[in-house]
Amino acid sequence: MTRFEHIFKAYFVQLCTFAYPFVRSEDIAKDIVHDAYLVFIDNPELLEKEPLVQRSFLYSTVKNLALNHQRKMRTSNKYFNSLNLVEFDDTDLMESLIQAEVIAALHKELNALPQGCQHVCRLIYMEGKKYEEVASELNISVNTVKSQRSLALRLLREKFNSFFILIIIILLYTSCL
Repeated sequence: MTRFEHIFKAYFVQLCTFAYPFVRSEDIAKDIVHDAYLVFIDNPELLEKEPLVQRSFLYSTVKNLALNHQRKMRTSNKYFNSLNLVEFDDTDLMESLIQAEVIAALHKELNALPQGCQHVCRLIYMEGKKYEEVASELNISVNTVKSQRSLALRLLREKFNSFFILIIIILLYTSCL
């Protein structure tokens, strides 16, 4: 895997999540993130920078592209009446950034769970299936579904305890500014 492919896979989900509140469309958010990566590729020196610099560049580029998209939408009366575009202040941006990071961390930790726990969680929480449906689909007992779910939640709680404390500290700090 090339360095760019690694960067693309590492940040794509969270950048899409970050862009979504600006444009209120998954497809447009994905397009904006793809455009941000094109800008990133046009600056090959960024591949040699620290990951924090790369991520910061990508977030800034996504924000600017999303805001440009909003401005274009406002100028077109045809689209303006059908969209509820909202101006974002720094607090909204921080909340969107934190939400994107939390979702990315959750996806990462979900992918690190044991296969059974991972599959049960995806079916219950992402597809909205009932325990009985999951048990039937996976040919396991309802009790096994419940125990896999409980194990997954326990493992995720252990991973996220310090993460959420850090988020609370960041939120408290930014609200004092």
